[in-house]
Amino acid sequence: AFPAGWALIEHRVHGRTLFDCGYGAPARDAMRRGLRRVYRAVVGACCPPHGDAAALLAARGIEPGSIGRVVISHFHPDHIGGLAAFSAARFTAHSDAWRCVQRGPISRMHAQIWTELLPADFAGRLDLVDANGFATAPAELAAFQRSFDLFGDGSVQLVELPGHASGQLGVALQTGGARTLLVADACWQSDQLGRPRRLPWLARTLATHDHAGYADTLERIRRFQRDNPDAWVIPAHCSKTLDAWSARHPHSVLRVG
Repeated sequence: AFPAGWALIEHRVHGRTLFDCGYGAPARDAMRRGLRRVYRAVVGACCPPHGDAAALLAARGIEPGSIGRVVISHFHPDHIGGLAAFSAARFTAHSDAWRCVQRGPISRMHAQIWTELLPADFAGRLDLVDANGFATAPAELAAFQRSFDLFGDGSVQLVELPGHASGQLGVALQTGGARTLLVADACWQSDQLGRPRRLPWLARTLATHDHAGYADTLERIRRFQRDNPDAWVIPAHCSKTLDAWSARHPHSVLRVG
């Protein structure tokens, strides 16, 4: 199975925000049709209804309608498949990522963007961040040079993680005294952050939009780890790291601010 990680962030002023939302009913429906079935077979997508973000939140007593914002790392189906469940949320994405969505169908197919997963009113609820919105990063995020202060209080910083997909975003935040960096698909397994090594050809083809950018982003994450040796770095698809986080924080909801 191929886990699709996402995160709930609770802020004392700005309420509940999701970072990505994994799969959902629209993604399951899409993967029953045409070439979408090939995607499911190749990546081993695992998205049972009880594993949807909305279902897991409801099990905690959190209604999907209480989610005020979803930060979208990038527009691959395993990161946006559940968006339709969050009808009250606004969306945040990088302008470079949104430009990929607006291209023609062949380009979108190559970029693994399924526009049928976006709510009908998506564009009207979308807030874009672009190069002009990023400022010099705080010292602990110097590896990324620039960051976007989502709430204006330093608690949740967006960083650019290009390579896997154009305009990919990560989230850096402070939780219970520990700094955490959610890196989406900047790497698929934490082992990639050890000794640098070249990805196999097939992995480079399937996992990277820009090979040089992917390698540069990995090196920036490694530098972040050196600068913050106690920090958590959490890839969206690394079962080992996701399980370790859950074991350490069995009732975890990311609370900041």
